[in-house]
Amino acid sequence: PQAWIKKDQFLRAAPVTGGMGAQLMRKMGWREGEGLGKNKEGSKEPILVDFKTDRKGLVAVGEKTQKRHGAFSAVKDLAGKHPISLLMEACNKRRWAPPTFVLVTDNGPDHRKCFLFKVMVNGVEHKPTFASPNKKLAKATAATVALQALGIVPKELLANATSFRSASHN
Repeated sequence: PQAWIKKDQFLRAAPVTGGMGAQLMRKMGWREGEGLGKNKEGSKEPILVDFKTDRKGLVAVGEKTQKRHGAFSAVKDLAGKHPISLLMEACNKRRWAPPTFVLVTDNGPDHRKCFLFKVMVNGVEHKPTFASPNKKLAKATAATVALQALGIVPKELLANATSFRSASHN
């Protein structure tokens, strides 16, 4: 079991003085109160430690989370939800049966197959006009077409289909 720290546990703690770091720096000629660097104009204050207080992963400040293949950057839309999840929620909200995805085609050589799924929503079939390089993306594309037909997602989302494709399949 991981012992997670409390948010203000270290805010009340006294700043560290001395220690191994200060000892090593004094050995190299540094004196307390002097700046760092050749001209002694660098930082005079120690680096503040920022402790992680949640169980989320580490992300640098200003860094965006990285997509695995970049395939779903255009597919994810409303509130960062995946189109399949969004379609399931829409069907649930309208008290319809859950959508049914059916593989229409999977053509191409084994090393570069293309997949096309259709989705049945409330008795209506929705099918994209183009195939996708993997099944996951093909299902998401079918869900996006259905969401567009339902008026939940804007029509422009599928207009630039090349942004859906994985970097390895361009």
